[in-house]
Amino acid sequence: MRNTMEGTMGPSRTELMQFKVTPYEKKVIEEFVRKRRDTVSEYVRSAVIMDMVLEGEVKAMKIVVDTIGRKAVQLLNKRADRLAKLGADATDSQ
Repeated sequence: MRNTMEGTMGPSRTELMQFKVTPYEKKVIEEFVRKRRDTVSEYVRSAVIMDMVLEGEVKAMKIVVDTIGRKAVQLLNKRADRLAKLGADATDSQ
């Protein structure tokens, strides 16, 4: 069953999960995600879901497949837009 709050960016994230870390763990995690230009939330969420996938959790696999599908569609739309712009630029220059 699909979440009715889903938009083009995926399901609306409204639930909060918290966990404790040492000051050093926090520093290491924050430095790592900063280098990746990611957020702590996105990194931790993806790490947990990937661990579930590795354990064979089918529901987690579906989350990954849905996410990959959304990202693929977004990428294809960007490429189509670029190709359309290139076509328009080529037409304008003739």
